Amino acid sequence: MGNVYQFQTENQIFDEASLWIARLDRGLSEEETKALRQWLDTSSRHKECLMEMASLWDRMDNLSVLSELFDAPAAQRQEKKRFLRTAWSIAASVAVLLVGIHFFVPATSQIKTAPQVAQTPASKTSNVLYETGIGAHSTVSLPDGTKMFLNTNTQVSVTYMEKERLLVLTKGELLVEVAHNKQRPLHVKVGERIVEAVGTAFNVYLKNNNDFDVIVTEGRVKVKPAVANAATSTLSNSQKIIQELGQGEKLSVHESETTPVEVIGDALINDRLSWRNGNLVFRGERLEDALFELSRYTPERFRIADPRINDLRIAGLYKAGDVDGLLSALKENFNIVYARSHDGVIDLSLK
Repeated sequence: MGNVYQFQTENQIFDEASLWIARLDRGLSEEETKALRQWLDTSSRHKECLMEMASLWDRMDNLSVLSELFDAPAAQRQEKKRFLRTAWSIAASVAVLLVGIHFFVPATSQIKTAPQVAQTPASKTSNVLYETGIGAHSTVSLPDGTKMFLNTNTQVSVTYMEKERLLVLTKGELLVEVAHNKQRPLHVKVGERIVEAVGTAFNVYLKNNNDFDVIVTEGRVKVKPAVANAATSTLSNSQKIIQELGQGEKLSVHESETTPVEVIGDALINDRLSWRNGNLVFRGERLEDALFELSRYTPERFRIADPRINDLRIAGLYKAGDVDGLLSALKENFNIVYARSHDGVIDLSLK
């Protein structure tokens, strides 16, 4: 994450606390238990953040596990008692709220250039916004064990509710490895559609407001219309499914139509997701399409000034954002030269 997000100390603590909550859910090994004890002993703030995360994300079953980890010396027993009393008070408050209320009020969140764990009161729905800049990509571990991989110039909000985990992709590209939870399915809202998954992995690339591609790398997903439910401010789960696709399949959704599901091989999937390693792989794409893809990773803009190269097709592996490398390859292999116009756009033509 270092090349994308510059976390402040407080954010680092919350991020580590999220990881420990996920590990507690699957069970700690003896070595991990020792590591958690050491992490908790490092700072009292670590204890506070861990308990806040446990309560915020409805992980009250972890509180009993946590209570066994605080074997403080006699001089610290009083502090331990105060800490655990606070922890169980938080848990009790969450339990009362879950039983006593029938709706959640979304919390107001502001756009952040670095991911931050929402310190939302238990009576409200948590809402956190993550984003990457042009040319950046990052990995985010969510408290339930789900992982998000954000490509360049991507923005996604994460909202956890009682019966739903909702990710809203407003721009860019997102790969999600979903932690299994049938009682709280994960939905990705993209444009006017919902991609629904329980425990699976899939990639969503939003090209504009309503056009996007979905590639499933593991499990199955369903794509359906997104219809707001005014009573809960969540999304209806009963809408007609547009399409269902499984591992190794791709679906392209457009505003006016949905194309048939396409079966693609592992090699093509690896090429398409090579951005995770900072690469772009082309297999005979038109130059115009390749330039559009490259422009996602750089502020530079391109224009084909010579119609003779409109249908030129290129192949190879390029570093994402490496404009000089691509221009050099075009010159060496196709005798294509470039010049910057008065508006700063890179014009390409035959020499």
